[in-house]
Amino acid sequence: MPPLPPTRQLIPLAIAGLAATAIVAFILVVLFISWFSNPPFGWGDAPDQPISFPHTVHAGPVEEGGHAIQCEFCHRNVTTGAAATVPAVEVCVICHQQINGANAAAGVAEPEDLIDIQRVLDKHSDGRPIDWERVHRMPDHVRFVHEAHLRFLTQGEPRTVTLPVGDEKPMQLPVSVPEACSVCHGDVAQMTEVQPQQGQSLKMGTCLDCHRENDVSTDCTICHK
Repeated sequence: MPPLPPTRQLIPLAIAGLAATAIVAFILVVLFISWFSNPPFGWGDAPDQPISFPHTVHAGPVEEGGHAIQCEFCHRNVTTGAAATVPAVEVCVICHQQINGANAAAGVAEPEDLIDIQRVLDKHSDGRPIDWERVHRMPDHVRFVHEAHLRFLTQGEPRTVTLPVGDEKPMQLPVSVPEACSVCHGDVAQMTEVQPQQGQSLKMGTCLDCHRENDVSTDCTICHK
């Protein structure tokens, strides 16, 4: 078989080169968008939960129809450990043994909520956990200790700090646990569905800015494993 003309030999190489360039450009665009804004293609949307949990109802102010449950009542490890943790179904049943279909007629629970409440009670009766989907996730190589940050924000002598909370207004410390949580997570008590991008971006630059503003070490080993 006679050899291909030089121009025909270059066509496959040109196609391969264009394909490689397109792939690299696509990856760079995704990384650029993810770094400077929210993740693209809906990756940053809140995952579907097995049972709806409107924080407006549970943690919202009483005057607005909420029950003003404190963050640490459900996220019990937040003031003592690294992870905030999610509540076991037994914690849910503490309230929902009383707030259920039997007293819905008294206006304690809305009829549309009864199906989800019954799901909670069924999980408890069957001895099964509620498999909540994680909303906020740090990279595996990052260490974030909730207890240390809550202690800084909620304890100590009165002082003024500047935190990266959007417009970076000075903040008077110490504050309550819900106010401390809102620094990073936003006003969760006003969220029907918690979104991963409703508070701070949780980018490395945000953490470094906050550490520098408050004279906290920025040594790599503080946050990286």
